[in-house]
Amino acid sequence: MITMFRKSIRKQFLATMVAMLFLLIIGAGVAYFAGERLAGNYMEKRKEMNTKVQAIRFLENSFKNTVFSMRGYIAFKDEKELQQAYDNSRELQRAIREFQPLASSLEEKKLVRELAEFRRIYMYELVPKAAAFVKSSDYESVQRLSASGATDRIMFFINEIEAEKAGLNRRIDTQYKQFLEQTKTLNIFLAGYFIFVFIITSGAVWLLSRRIGQPLQELTVAAEKLAAGREVHIRQIKRTDELGVLSASFVHMARTIQEREHELTAHNEELVMQQEELEKMLIETERMKNQLLEVDQLKSELVSTVSHELRTPLASILGFTELMLNRSLKEEKQKKYLTTIHQEAVRLTSLINDFLDLQRMESGSFVCSFAKVDPRLLIEQVIEAVNQTTDRHHFQLIDQRSQKWLNGDRERLIQVFTNLISNAVKFSPEGGTIVVRLTNDEQKMLIEIKDEGLGIPAADIPHLFKKFHRIDNSDRRKIGGTGLGLAICKEIVEAHEGSIAVSSEYGKGSVFSILLPLHLQEGEKQLDRPI
Repeated sequence: MITMFRKSIRKQFLATMVAMLFLLIIGAGVAYFAGERLAGNYMEKRKEMNTKVQAIRFLENSFKNTVFSMRGYIAFKDEKELQQAYDNSRELQRAIREFQPLASSLEEKKLVRELAEFRRIYMYELVPKAAAFVKSSDYESVQRLSASGATDRIMFFINEIEAEKAGLNRRIDTQYKQFLEQTKTLNIFLAGYFIFVFIITSGAVWLLSRRIGQPLQELTVAAEKLAAGREVHIRQIKRTDELGVLSASFVHMARTIQEREHELTAHNEELVMQQEELEKMLIETERMKNQLLEVDQLKSELVSTVSHELRTPLASILGFTELMLNRSLKEEKQKKYLTTIHQEAVRLTSLINDFLDLQRMESGSFVCSFAKVDPRLLIEQVIEAVNQTTDRHHFQLIDQRSQKWLNGDRERLIQVFTNLISNAVKFSPEGGTIVVRLTNDEQKMLIEIKDEGLGIPAADIPHLFKKFHRIDNSDRRKIGGTGLGLAICKEIVEAHEGSIAVSSEYGKGSVFSILLPLHLQEGEKQLDRPI
């Protein structure tokens, strides 16, 4: 039998668990039956005491109701109160009969007898006399009757009933405390028993774990070394149980794994090198693909923009030139046509300049020359020029600065202000007020250009400063544009180490905000920087 158990760890554990379970069942059975007996005795006594408490309460209420009803009759001469007193007296008689078999002590039995006797005297002698006195309004006789000892006797019984009720409550509390003490004693016994079982079980488990844990720990350490790729040397356990079989299998597995690991390492190194080369090729291919797609998209947008934006002014120039060449026109007409040709030529020049600036930015040859600049003077110059092209707009320049100088490229800043203020006019076809506000803090100057024009849809705001981006809706399609102006403005502002942003509500106008660094202090030097 012992040899059979030594060959199986499972059987050893099973035997230990069965023994522990047997001891626990014995302890639980003892606890259950002892607890049931204690609880049964307590509940039986508690039920008896509760019945007696209910009976004494019924007795007390019936007695008081009888007395109070009679007193109500004496006070108010209400026949209903007198009838209620007789009804309550019958309830009192029933309460006395119910409590009588429950009376166990001599005091309780004496109280029942005296109370029954007093009820008889009270209802059959005192109450009729008092009723007769009340009917004849002889209240002096009622008082003498009360003073003859009836009231004292009533108070005596009320106090006796209260004392009996208090005594019953104390006995209930005493029984409950005794039950708690007995339960506590049982719990202490059971706790000691279970501690004893726990100690015995722990000892058995410790012995088993020692026989099992140490070999398993050796196998665990060996497995961790094997997983880390290190050499493993483990002695085979000379046992006949599952651990012996596991040890032999592990030793064989470790040798096989180590042999194959050397082969896999060589193949893996070769595969890693190939994978790295493929990843580099894939990244380069993806980068070239994205560049080609971007170039192709820019090319398409450029061709579309050039074909659309150049065709319109060229058509106007050619049309008006042919009219002047083929027809004899009045001087006023000639001047009007020449003015139109000049405006379209200026527009063409602006478009060509935008394309040239785009080419310079793409090639990195777009350079800003920085100097001390007052942006207000530049803005006033731009407003004066733009104001000549419109009679629907009113310009308002608000200067709230405490520092007026910037480090900037005068011509490039004029280009930015011209683009933004011209856009404010162009995209406010109904006219309105264009407000330019200048403020500053200790380090930067804020320039805001606000119009009351068409506004910008929320979906287009994130893409507004991208090259060739134009808002495609009916309100703007007839206005036109290359989609380069704001992109160039952004490049110029960022070359000044500043930022440009826009906030807009569609249909209510837009606010373009430019944030630029203030002029450097004396002794600092600012070099020209390419975009």
